[in-house]
This record gives sequence, C-alpha cells and structure tokens, in this order.
Amino acid sequence: ARALVAAGAPPERVARQLLCAADGSGPAEVVDERMLDWLVRAADQLVGQAPGVAAELLAQAVASTPHGATHHDWLVSRLADALFRTGDNARAAQVANQALDFVTEPDLLVDLHWTLAQCRIKAGQSAESLATLDQALETPGLSVKHRARLLVVAARTHSSFGEIETAGQVARIALAAAEEASDAWAMGWALHVLSLVTAVQGRLTESLPLSDRALIVTRSDPGLADLRLLLQINKAVTLGNLDRYEEAVAVAGEALHLADEVGTAIRLGQAHCVLAQCLFETGRWEDALAEIERLPENIQESAAVCCDLGMAAVISFHRGEVAAARGYLDAAAPHADRLGHRLIPQLALAHSLDHEHTGAFPEALTALTGAFDEISEEIELENLLPDVVRLAARTGDLELAQSLAGQAAKLAKGSEIPHRQANALYCEGLLDHDAGRLLTGAERYQDASRPLLAAKAYEAAAAEFLRADDRGRAREAFVQAVEAYTSIGAAADVARLRAAFRAHGIHRGPHSRHRRAVSGWDSLTDTEVKVAGMVAEGQSNPEIAAKLMLSRRTVSTHVSHILKKLGVASRTDIARESALRTVSPR
Repeated sequence: ARALVAAGAPPERVARQLLCAADGSGPAEVVDERMLDWLVRAADQLVGQAPGVAAELLAQAVASTPHGATHHDWLVSRLADALFRTGDNARAAQVANQALDFVTEPDLLVDLHWTLAQCRIKAGQSAESLATLDQALETPGLSVKHRARLLVVAARTHSSFGEIETAGQVARIALAAAEEASDAWAMGWALHVLSLVTAVQGRLTESLPLSDRALIVTRSDPGLADLRLLLQINKAVTLGNLDRYEEAVAVAGEALHLADEVGTAIRLGQAHCVLAQCLFETGRWEDALAEIERLPENIQESAAVCCDLGMAAVISFHRGEVAAARGYLDAAAPHADRLGHRLIPQLALAHSLDHEHTGAFPEALTALTGAFDEISEEIELENLLPDVVRLAARTGDLELAQSLAGQAAKLAKGSEIPHRQANALYCEGLLDHDAGRLLTGAERYQDASRPLLAAKAYEAAAAEFLRADDRGRAREAFVQAVEAYTSIGAAADVARLRAAFRAHGIHRGPHSRHRRAVSGWDSLTDTEVKVAGMVAEGQSNPEIAAKLMLSRRTVSTHVSHILKKLGVASRTDIARESALRTVSPR
C-alpha cells in the first residue's frame, strides 16, 4: 500500500491493499505525510466500502494531527462517520459531540450533527438529539443552505421516533429552505423524508412522485450517489407495497446494479434484500434464494440478514425442509439479538411456522402477536394480518381475530391496492365462515401476484364448503389450492392439504408433477430454462439480467447451475445442447 501511494496509484488500488492487510496482520499505520495525504483523498471511499479499516486509519491520523492543523477537523468528522458505520455508536457519538466544541466550518458541523443524530436515533435519545439540533439552528449567521441541512436532520429524527406529522412539517420547511439555497443535497434528503412520511401515512401512490422528484434532483451530482441508491431502494419497496411487482423488481434491479458499482456495503445489502423480497412475495422462490445466498452475512446490516434468513426459513418450511429452516433460524438468532425488539416480519413468520410444524398453535400465534405490541409501522404489520387472524381464529381468540380483521378492513376501505382488499376479504371470510368471500379474496391475492396467500385463501374456502357439505365446490377450491401451492413448490402444504381432504373422500385433485429430475433439461427450473435459452442465443449475462430483471450475479449463479445440471463445461456447450433438444425434444 505504501509503495502504491508513493507511485501515485489510484486510491481504490491502495484501498484494496489495505483491505488485504486487514484480513491478515491488520491495516498499515498512518504515520508519514504521503499516507496521510492519500487518506484525505480516499477517506470517503474507504469509509463507504470498509468502515472498519477506515476507522482504524482515521483514528491514527487524528491522533497524529494536532488541533488547528490542515485536515484535522475533516479527519475527525470522517472518523465519527466510520465509527457509526461499524456499529460503534457510543464512540461515534462521543467523537462527534466533542468535535462540536471546536469545529467551526459549517459543512463539517452539519456532517457531525448528521452522525450524532443517527447515533442518538439508534440509542433512542430523541430528546437529546432534537435539543442539540435546536441549539445548532440558533447559531448566529447560519446560512440558508446549512439551516436547510440541519432541518433535514431534525425531520429524519422526528420520523425515526414515530413523530410522523412533525417530521412532515419540518421536512416541508427544510425543502423550502433548500430550494431557496438551490442545494440539491438538502432538497434530495427533504424529499426522501417526505416520501417516507407519506408512505407511512398510507398514501403510497402520493409517495412515488416525491421519490421521483428526489431522483431527478440528485441525478446530476455524483456525490449524491448514496442518496440516489436509498431513494431507488425505497421506491422499489413502495412499488411492491402497491403490488406493482414488475416495476418493483426492475427498480430494485437498477439499484442493485448501481450498488455493485458505487454503493456501500450497507446499500448493496439493502438493494439485494429488497429484490429478494419482491421475488419471495411473488412466488419466485428459486430466484429469491439465489439473491439471499449471494452476499455474505458479515457485510450486511443485521436487519437485512434477519429478513433474508427469515424468507429462506419460510420457503424451507413450506417445502418440508424443516432441518434447513431451523438452520436458517439459528443463523438469524445473533442478528436478531442485536436488533432488540425491532420487528422483522419475515423472521416473525418463520418462527410462527416453526411452532405450527409441531402443532403448537398458541405459540405460533404468540410469535406473531408480539410484533403487534411494539411501535412498528402499520405497513410492516399488515403483511402479518392474514396469518394472525387465521391463528387467532384457530386457537379461539376471537376478540383478537375480530380486532385485527377490523384493522384489515380499515386499510382496505377506499383502497385500490389488491392485497389490501384481499386481506380484508380473507379475514372477514374466515370469521364469518363465508366461502364465497374467501374465494374472492383468493382471486384478489392472485391479482396482487401473491400466490402463497392465494393458496391459503383457496384452502380456507375449500374447508368452508366442506363445513356446508357442498362437496363439489369444496373439491374445486381444493384443486385450486393444490395448484397454487404446487406452482411455488410448497410441497409440504400440498402433502398436508391432500392428507386432510383425503379423510373427507376428496382425493388428489390435479395430477401431481413427476418427481423433478436431478440432471438434464428436465432438472432445470423455469428461470434456468429461460436463462439457458438466452445463453444459446448468444446473449451476455448483463443482457439476460436486464431482460429477466435479475442481478448479474444471480444470472451467473443460474448459468453455473445449468452447466452442472447439463453436465457441460461452457456456454457454447449449452447452445449445442439447446440445438439438439430443439431437433429432438424429449
């Protein structure tokens, strides 16, 4: 690394050497002027890509640079940011708070307040954070630009502590000041907060134009690449919540591509997690698992890891792979401990399924209702409503079931979002034993591209038809449920459902699929068949990724699986096998 610095190598090459050193004997010390000069040029990149290495180097640089010296205050601000990104919130807050006593440069003051506010948000210290910001806003001679930036920090703080109305008000004031100062940074962040506040208030369609406006504001400034990534990620989430999954997958794919090129490890993890969620919810489970397995846990936030492992566990339980599912839950445990009581819906659902597998239905209900006791966002809780109402009805807790069915109905009132309408129909249908309403709910889940919930609704409708002794319609709903479960590979549910209805003289339904081959063309998944066909046409991985709305790494994983299953060594071999298959289809 020192030799590269002396030779004037680009900062990213030096950073790679330092990362290699960190994997072995630890990063080199910053003691000479050349290394210090390099660190000043490369700090932002290093903080984003390897905050642990950056924190060590910056701490050494700050210790060896006296107060008042060139770059001292800037190095301190970057050190505070690096410490925050490593999760050392207490030390980051201490560095930032102490620096506020001597730093005078306005941009650095805003950076320090930004880091300090984030630390205090993590620590639950809303009053302290807002008091410090109020004091900063009273600074004599504060420019409109820096006032706007501090107001953005205040708006984010109010939002993080659930003060949604206040957050929106402060964000609008910040936006007006940012527009007056023509400051793209403050405008982008203010619009980001407004889009989040609007979405949390349930006005999802109004949130999207705010996100789009923020993306336009930030597109010409390379320094705002991280904010653009965050905006794209949140836009994908909003599109998914609107059941506009094709658009959501496309936006998430764009975010993942950008994160691969310029993003931090945190944004990369968030982008791939959102893409995996979209694939999971729409029943593309093989693709979802490929995304989940793509990034190592140690470069992701604990929340993203819990979400990923929760989805993997849910898929495994529905496939009947119980040992694998519990392995995912065990792997998620230390990450969940770091989050405390924060709700991760996918992980809560996986724990509930674990209890259901053993017949412990009250415990399965408790695994979900614990989430409803916390101050979680309504938009997170609504995806759990169908299973909570189902389990509450099954365990006889009708008061809880009716209360949450009412919540689902409230969300659906006046809404055109398919899954919200479906949730209300499903919950009401369960409590009223209304098979017709359950069938309509299943159809709306299909419209929402949520096949797992559609299967559950068809299953419930079949049970109600049996209850009414309408065996013909019971069998029709049973067949639809089996087909829906089969379409996503939920083998455990298919087996459970067939066993339950066999006891009533209703057998099999549609013919079961033949056992999937383990090699050859018949062993390929639907996505792998599409990828193989595109490879045979000579398309590159980036072209395939763009057309199928997957990440490049996921396409690469699919190609590797295809090579292995077909027993060939190259893409040319795939083309040859495809041609032979076309001539003599099996």
